[in-house]
Amino acid sequence: MSGITIGTTEVRDKLAHVLNEVAYGSQRYIVERRGKPLAAIIPAGEYEALLEMLTDAGVRGEIHGIAVQIRFDGDRYFISDDQFDLYGEGPTLEAARRDYWLAVQDYRADLEADADRLAPYLADRLTHLRALPTAEATDEKGTPA
Repeated sequence: MSGITIGTTEVRDKLAHVLNEVAYGSQRYIVERRGKPLAAIIPAGEYEALLEMLTDAGVRGEIHGIAVQIRFDGDRYFISDDQFDLYGEGPTLEAARRDYWLAVQDYRADLEADADRLAPYLADRLTHLRALPTAEATDEKGTPA
């Protein structure tokens, strides 16, 4: 992350100064607690541009080797793919990622249940899904353990 790192106590004590630097000096701050990032303070115009970009075009990303498109409508995040035609959504990006990964795991389980009767294109999808981490090999956030 780029920007000035500042602790929660310091940002509380210097909030007016920090806000002025962000609003008028185009500075960015990363607020940390015990060395872990909690929030970013960025100029309002930059925030609006990011929201517009996520809403209109979205951004490309990857979840466990699956190319995905991430969008934000101002309230919720949406993650979809073109490969399996699956999606996930949630109030936070992490929640949407977890929901998407659950959809992938459910789809794999459905295909596994009918593995001996699948059409060739579905058998190919199952082969690709078998190469991905399983639910047991991921942590509670859906990331590889």
